[in-house]
Parts: sequence; structure tokens; C-alpha cells
Amino acid sequence: MRKASLFWLTCAVAVATAFGLDYSADEMWVYRENEKPTAEKPVDVFFLCPTVTLGSEPNMDVKNAGSRLIFMRTVGGQKGIYSDAARFFAPYYRQKSMSHYMDPKAQEVAYGDTKDAFLHFLEHESQGRPFIIAGFSQGSEHALHLIKDVLADPKIAKRMVAAYLIGWCITERDTAAAPQLKPAQGEKDTGVFVSWNTEAPDVTASALVPRGARSLCINPLNWKTDATPAPAELNKGAKMDSMLGGGNSKPHYCGAVINPKRGTVNPVFPAGTSAPSGMNLMGRGVYHAHDPFFFYENLRENVQTRIRAYTAKHSKK
Repeated sequence: MRKASLFWLTCAVAVATAFGLDYSADEMWVYRENEKPTAEKPVDVFFLCPTVTLGSEPNMDVKNAGSRLIFMRTVGGQKGIYSDAARFFAPYYRQKSMSHYMDPKAQEVAYGDTKDAFLHFLEHESQGRPFIIAGFSQGSEHALHLIKDVLADPKIAKRMVAAYLIGWCITERDTAAAPQLKPAQGEKDTGVFVSWNTEAPDVTASALVPRGARSLCINPLNWKTDATPAPAELNKGAKMDSMLGGGNSKPHYCGAVINPKRGTVNPVFPAGTSAPSGMNLMGRGVYHAHDPFFFYENLRENVQTRIRAYTAKHSKK
């Protein structure tokens, strides 16, 4: 990164410190693995937590001990997807509460924090290294805006190994407005985003993928973008014992096929098994809470595959 880019990043972080949260402080990070990089962990991950704030307040109180605990546990449930092959960074931020999710002011506060944290991460933690942006649900929404906003700078965009924007609807309108926002086409391409939303095949509309919308997605079992079905035998392990990611992996839990009309992933459950009955907060057949957990081990393996592909590609230059 050139000195001019670093200068503007420094200015942005200084403004953030004056008016927002102080991301130079350890207590503003759920995880801040800023030990020296190693050959086993050649990149960094910047992860944004999904919605855990369910009260009446517009935004999470990041000083509240109870809120911080559930935030930390939720991030910890997905940390293992990324942290085997990367240093892991996850900030606390004043995320939107479920009751104020569509409130523009709540969005401004939440995105302002995530941008401040990301700018701090780029200058003080990552320091020119390759990185992965990752999130789930609300975290993916803010990560999408970061790619449109901060990664409009090509010098920063070229450092992105991939973005895992799971549980959010990303459309062709989004990609048309941001050339740096490219959907993954396979299991090894880099500089792309990986995304899907899981739902039953009879779902025709949801809060995540409205009626008439089509989300850009990829099948997390065969890494295809068409309607080629992936059998349950390809599923290396779901983690369904706990929505916090705990418990043992369950191989062959479900298959997957893309609904080409909606751009969603339909889990295909083997004979004798059925869809999970709990956590359908978005409506019957909308498995949003399970998006990363249905395909946990395949996702974890893919993170490592894309890191190897990025490292091999850029070591030749």
C-alpha cells in the first residue's frame, strides 16, 4: 500500500476514534490474534458477528456484560471455520437490534462501527497482508457494504483472498454497482464472494430473499452455481448440536441443490431424517439460523483451499 493510502486510512481511523469506538483498545475486540504471522497462517480474517441483540434498544450496548457474552459465544461458534489457517479478528460493534433492523439511524451506527474497525484492522493489524472478510446474517450485510465502500480502492481489493457473505441476499444489482464484487464460480477462485441462503424448496418468499428476487449463490457441497444436485455423501460434517457451533460434526447430514429461480440453496435430507424443527425465526422452511452449520466442515475446508490458491497465485508474481 502506498504512503498516500496509508495517510488517508490514518485520517479515517483518527476521525473514528474521536466520534466512534476506540478500536485500538483490546476490549473492543472479541478476538484479536495479533501474534506474528506464520507459514501455517499466511492471511488474516476479519469477521463480523450476526444479530444477537433482541431487545428494544436500537443498537447493542457494547459495554453490557451480558450482551458481550452472547456476542463472544456466537462469534466463537464460527471461529473454527476460519482460524485453522488464518489469524482471526472479530470486533465488537453496536449492531442493529432485531426490533430496529430497518431503522436507518441504527444502520448508520452499526455500519460506522464496522467500517471503523475494518480501517483499524487494515492499518494496524493486517498491515498489507492478504485478508478474508467474513460474516453471517447482519455481519454479512455490513461486510457487503465494506466491499462496496472500502474495497473500491483497488490496492486494498487485490489483498482480499475471498469474502464469505453467508446468510445475505446479494443480487446482480449489487455486482453491477461494484465491479470489485464478484461471485465465486468454483471452489478455488479468489477475490470473490461466497454466499448462500438455505430454505425448503417450497419457500417462495422470505425476509432475506423477497418474492421476485434472485440471490447470487454457490452450492457449498459441490461448489457449482447451477442446479447440479450435491448428494449428502459430499457433506463432510454439519454442526447441528449447538447454534453456537459446538458439538461433534455429523457427516452426510444433508445434500444440497440450488433453486435457480430464487438463487437459494435447498438442503436435501436423506431418507429417514428431516429438517431441524427449531430456530426457524424467519418463517417455516427458512433455515437462516443454520446457514453456516449445515455445511460447516465443507466451509472450513474451502477457506483453506482458497487461501492456498491465493498464496500460490501471488507467490508466482
